[in-house]
Amino acid sequence: MGTNDRRIMEEGSPEETILHVAGKLRALSNNGLRFADNPYQTETFEEMLALCAELTALVDARPLPKIQRHFFDDRRYVSPYTVVDTAVFDDAGRILLIQRTDNGLWALPGGWCEVNELPADGAVREVWEETGCRVALSGFLGMFDNNYHGGGGLHHLYCLLFAARHVEGTPIVTRETLDVGWFAPQDLPWDDLHAAHPTRIRFAFEWQEDPSLRPFYDQPRWQPQSTWQHSTHQE
Repeated sequence: MGTNDRRIMEEGSPEETILHVAGKLRALSNNGLRFADNPYQTETFEEMLALCAELTALVDARPLPKIQRHFFDDRRYVSPYTVVDTAVFDDAGRILLIQRTDNGLWALPGGWCEVNELPADGAVREVWEETGCRVALSGFLGMFDNNYHGGGGLHHLYCLLFAARHVEGTPIVTRETLDVGWFAPQDLPWDDLHAAHPTRIRFAFEWQEDPSLRPFYDQPRWQPQSTWQHSTHQE
């Protein structure tokens, strides 16, 4: 999930704009390829897809050929993917973090939701798979748009964040982790966190102090504009 280096996509930055434009063009390209009915349209949309990969490579650490291969191998209708993260707290108020194998950064336990799986089940499962701990969910903290919280990457992700309490099990290192441990707020490895996670972790600690907080969601930025669906034809 997200970029594989330490770059942070700051809100309103040129890097964020490039990533968002490339993502939107990729969606248009894939959708165009789905409905193309002649070779000229197909060629045009494939060229657009190649340009999307070039734009993405400007702000992503992955080599261009890898991005191109990913884009051309995945020509499904482009829509945001759903992932889950879990803020697990112990009786001392510490939070459970993992150090990821793919980039060496610390993060909340989490991952992709599986087909036919409830998000809540995915949240509990990911903690078990990545830490060996059994947890019980204690709250839904909100939905975070990865593009607006430093995530970046080749997918547009919606992250569902849950809170949980530790039930049993000593955290262990698994095939998906380099390290795992409990952290008090003052001991968090802020400089070594995955870019998308500081906002979630801060909100989780705020919720721990005040469980009456409403679930988080990114405020609307959309503005209404007329589309072809609003057009009417008068006889």
